[in-house]
Amino acid sequence: MNTQVQSGKKVDLVIVIDTSGSMADEAKALSAALDKAVEEARKSCPSDLRVEFLGIEGTFTGTKFEKTVHNYLTTTAGADGNTLKGRKRDSVANAGAQEDVARAVEDISTHFDWRAGAEKNVFVLGDESLEGGEMILDAARIKACNDAIATALSNGAKVHTYLGTPHATTPYPTPEDEEANIKEYKRLALRTGGEHYIYTKGIADFTQVLKDTICASKIPQQESIEDKKDEADNLEGKAPSEGDKPTGNGSNLCEQLPEIVKAVNTLADVLKGLVEACGPGNAGNAEKSGCKCHEHAAPVETPPSPPAPEPTPVPPPFSESTDFTGNQLNNWQFGPATPEHEFYTEDGKSLIRFPTTNVKGRTHNGVLLYKKYTELQPGKRYRFSIRARRDNDYKVIPELSLRVAGSDITPLTTLKNKGEWLTLTGEFTAAQGENLLEIFSHKASGDGNDFSITDIKVEEI
Repeated sequence: MNTQVQSGKKVDLVIVIDTSGSMADEAKALSAALDKAVEEARKSCPSDLRVEFLGIEGTFTGTKFEKTVHNYLTTTAGADGNTLKGRKRDSVANAGAQEDVARAVEDISTHFDWRAGAEKNVFVLGDESLEGGEMILDAARIKACNDAIATALSNGAKVHTYLGTPHATTPYPTPEDEEANIKEYKRLALRTGGEHYIYTKGIADFTQVLKDTICASKIPQQESIEDKKDEADNLEGKAPSEGDKPTGNGSNLCEQLPEIVKAVNTLADVLKGLVEACGPGNAGNAEKSGCKCHEHAAPVETPPSPPAPEPTPVPPPFSESTDFTGNQLNNWQFGPATPEHEFYTEDGKSLIRFPTTNVKGRTHNGVLLYKKYTELQPGKRYRFSIRARRDNDYKVIPELSLRVAGSDITPLTTLKNKGEWLTLTGEFTAAQGENLLEIFSHKASGDGNDFSITDIKVEEI
């Protein structure tokens, strides 16, 4: 499905999704969020935007993913099907061809009917590896990512990536396997100048994700690549390249050594002659040589000591508390899992209550509240905490966690007892730039599952 909004700079955005069954939730949520995201992007970063939705060897009924990558490229874009790298559906075990994300990046970068002068962008979504799915990274899958990066760069296409939550029946074997897969999704984005979104434990606020992606798509690719180079190098464990290191004037000292020695020897001869002519006890020589040094000699005075520098003031440790006084959110934002919420006061304390209800098609799991911090110091440790309680004892028991950059920093906390306040606390190391903090609900049902929260705190440790 094609969506086009005209205003200013041309931006082409192709949204491509892995069509294995576990990605159905993301397909529906993303489709539902598009119109609002485009409207918000129109206000903050207007562009002549064209959006195309394509599925990898499949589609999702009732969503905007109505065409496959292969069908679009061979019909609308006029590509030769024999030149495409994507594999045919059912040709790989476990729906692997529908999860060939890296191959889709190569095919779209090369064969899509990009508009002349448009910024080229591909946004890929998957929940397993970039090559044929599966949860364990190997050399072939790393090569597939490398090939996708090279092809995107050669065609001037920026790649944005989204790694979603795997199906409950196919979890990552180990945390190390999860981190390895996260790294590949980030690497594909950073090395091509794109944004990356990691949601391996829950579903994203797709209105925000799409808006951010649309706005980032306007930025020229090379500018984005340079801006993300340090993050990419850190991810891959690379030291700064020789071109990045300061050379200074001493880079070829060995070559200049003979000239340096010659100059030092000449200076030594000059100083020796000066001492013989004007040095103490050589008054006769001084008169013969016409040396006037002694006439101008002044008493040696010890210069006063410079004043001690003023001590640099040390800023107090970062500490922020949000208690919803006066119904104020302190720049926290409601996420997609909060269709119902209400501010109220109890015993002088301000709270937000989430009274979930059973409405067909409505789900209550996902991001409740989120905030993007730019003032945290990279490398420093911070504590993130909230207080929460269960508000009724009917059926479904609420379960919450705290997340930073899409990953849980607290265990999943069950609010078992009605009226009992619990504190969720986790620690994290701040990253460079923006740090996304989220309060996350893990129960989708509206049967019970009512709870309140207050006292959000973020503190430097």
